Amino acid sequence: MSIFKQLVLGLFLPAIVGGGIFIFANILAAKRARDPTEERNGLFSGWLIAAALSVGYIVGYIGLEGFPPFPAREGVHWLFYLALIGFILGVFWHLALWGRLISQVVVSIVVPRLLLGSMFKYSWGQVEGIIWWVCLAVTIFIFWQIAQESFVVLPSGAWSPFVYFGLSGGTALILAVSGSLRLAQHAGILVAIFAASWIVTLFLRSDAKVRVFPIAASAVITLAFAGIWMNGYFYEEVPVVSAVLLLLSLFLAPVGRIETIQRLGARRSAFVQVAVIALPVLIAIGIAVARSGLFGENNGY
Repeated sequence: MSIFKQLVLGLFLPAIVGGGIFIFANILAAKRARDPTEERNGLFSGWLIAAALSVGYIVGYIGLEGFPPFPAREGVHWLFYLALIGFILGVFWHLALWGRLISQVVVSIVVPRLLLGSMFKYSWGQVEGIIWWVCLAVTIFIFWQIAQESFVVLPSGAWSPFVYFGLSGGTALILAVSGSLRLAQHAGILVAIFAASWIVTLFLRSDAKVRVFPIAASAVITLAFAGIWMNGYFYEEVPVVSAVLLLLSLFLAPVGRIETIQRLGARRSAFVQVAVIALPVLIAIGIAVARSGLFGENNGY
């Protein structure tokens, strides 16, 4: 596939499709803000934002890979189906809390077994496989909760999509320097979608205090990052420290609630909060670059 086709199908098309749905969802949200009685529009616009992320990614996936086989034969193939699962969950995410928790537990348990089937079959023994399975399921579940919490604790307005734009961009760069250009392209799809949502928010959101991502979007975001990160670590050459730092970056989002930082004022505290989140991502990139040997001897991490 030519570079031109990769740019069009893997970046521009997902940004256009995801951004278009995102614009429609924002129009509905603005209509609801003018007429608070339109509760149905609020629910509709909520899962539409989840649809913007999942459909945008699916379009980019098909552009790069075509339709995957079912059942999937490679870990990358499961990224398509994880986006579908995220979309389905997003549609029903407004239901009871206990239903959402059960869904999170079940999906967190199932995803590692699906995505890492060859590792369970060929690389790990029974005990080792169970340990990895439990650890990964718990990690996905906790990251899911952190993603949901980030929608609230991150600064309002365009900051939230900007943070995820940076996280996906850091992921793409780490994968690229680690030798996995294929996975880097999939992370690049997320970069394009979050960039589009960031730009749309900057220009269309009249109320900077309105949260950009509803909790319905948490399933899509969690499964997308979990799928790409697990593929990168277990099937490619992503350094373990870089993988851990990417995972931990969002855990630093609540730093914005520290009283000392809040006293800096809204704009300064937002800059500090985003900078703290960005720091482990930048360190992860630096470690991946150092390990790749691009600027000298490969030290290994």
